[in-house]
Amino acid sequence: MRACYVLIGLLLSTAACAADKRPNIVLIVSDNQSQSLLGTYGNTEILTPNIDRLAAEGVRFDHAYAVSGVCSPTRATLLTGLLPSQHGVHVALQAQVDVNDWSVIEEYRNLPQTLKSAGYTTGLVGKYHLGEYQDPQLGFDFWVTFPGGHTTTFYDEVVVDNGKTFHTEKHLTDYWTERAIDFIKQRSADQPFFLLLTYNGPYMLPPTVTMKPSNRYAEYYEANPPSFPQEPVHPFLKTWATGRGPSGLMVREGTTAWTAIGALNNKTAMINAAAETAMVDDGVGSILDVLEAEGIGNDTLVIYTSDQGASYGHHGLWGNTSWSFPFAAYEINMQIPLIFNQPERIPAGGAVERMIGQVDLMPTLLEYIGLGDTDIANSPGKSFVAALHGETMEWNDVVYFEFVTSRAIQTPEWKYISRFPSTDPKELYDLRTDPGEAVNLIDSVAHAEIVAVLDTQLSAYFDEHADPKHDLWRGGTAKGRLLDEHYGRDDIFRDRFADWREPYVEKATPFDHSLLDKTYD
Repeated sequence: MRACYVLIGLLLSTAACAADKRPNIVLIVSDNQSQSLLGTYGNTEILTPNIDRLAAEGVRFDHAYAVSGVCSPTRATLLTGLLPSQHGVHVALQAQVDVNDWSVIEEYRNLPQTLKSAGYTTGLVGKYHLGEYQDPQLGFDFWVTFPGGHTTTFYDEVVVDNGKTFHTEKHLTDYWTERAIDFIKQRSADQPFFLLLTYNGPYMLPPTVTMKPSNRYAEYYEANPPSFPQEPVHPFLKTWATGRGPSGLMVREGTTAWTAIGALNNKTAMINAAAETAMVDDGVGSILDVLEAEGIGNDTLVIYTSDQGASYGHHGLWGNTSWSFPFAAYEINMQIPLIFNQPERIPAGGAVERMIGQVDLMPTLLEYIGLGDTDIANSPGKSFVAALHGETMEWNDVVYFEFVTSRAIQTPEWKYISRFPSTDPKELYDLRTDPGEAVNLIDSVAHAEIVAVLDTQLSAYFDEHADPKHDLWRGGTAKGRLLDEHYGRDDIFRDRFADWREPYVEKATPFDHSLLDKTYD
């Protein structure tokens, strides 16, 4: 194998000598998509043949979990390997701020800039929601996105496409797919590429999901509506809708919670969920087709995942974790699809049972392409490359989750949810006998010892990894915003910590992504 040695700072002009052996990477991220919406994970009513094919010809992870409950924090974690309590993004960010060229994670090592410094051409197509959207962020060479991150419609939407801003009449999912294909076809033959394709579908949130469906799959699912859980409205959703918190404190009353209640047992909402999932599946098929047509299918690692899960009636909830108060942390909220595929390198048909967290994705990708010794400062993530090859590996089957006032630890046997302040309700579920998380054992005397053990483990994890600046439970704050926008509840922290800093927006010193060149093997 030919080795290359270059000096830091000269990498971009000489990286091709090693980079020609590195695979292309296509990272596809859907929005608010539970595993249970996909055929490969057991859904027989929603047709996802292309995602199913991706899994059948690659490796499917059956127990992959989001680190948080909404899009901005989870996407920040995917690109940094850090927890929300480390990178400081705790909720969905606002569309615009007063700081020019603001990127919320630019002070940390991030995936696109790390890959670019290793010789990759980089492209973002789809949802960004991590800062200003007008100009390319994080070193991306190709930049196609839309303002903000919330989806109010899939039609006649404003897009920002490599310096041009205009309305597209196409369904956004189709537009992202089309521009992703353009990026692949325009690639340089002597450089690998990294494509971050971030669909904003299926997007399970009201009122978008309760509008009359009109894409090409609407008629099929009108005739063949998928089933969904039909349960009474959850007390946490009632709390948000009626404005009275569990501690007796007021939650901002408004119409948002009632739109979630309106989505429950709503045939139109489920038709939309199915139809938009099918649109994303079409996009995945088109990407696989162009990789094959371009003769680079075997040279490209394709990953499919989602930012976080979402309930579509489970437990009497609708939407992601943020759509209740207190914030729910059930399996349906936390669990996400995760599929890896590279023909001739990753064995086909694998299904991995180990518990994988989003913090583990970036270390895994870097090791996979030969950059495994790249330092990701303070990341709690670990590489699971061995699992991609069907090998056994030492692995601690435990995942952690946080969303503002809710934190959870989950093992194969137990889930424990703690909340801030301590007067808010906690939860314990025995996942062996109660996989549906229906019986809260938190007050069971017989389970007091396991509660104490899990609580200690949960606290120790955040004590070890969280940055005090952004550890909300120890007086830290958030980037962008926190709870005032939708709940009127920043007082939870403001009143408990003297001199609490309000959520902030400020330009940070960008991380130096210079790398010594390395040979891929």
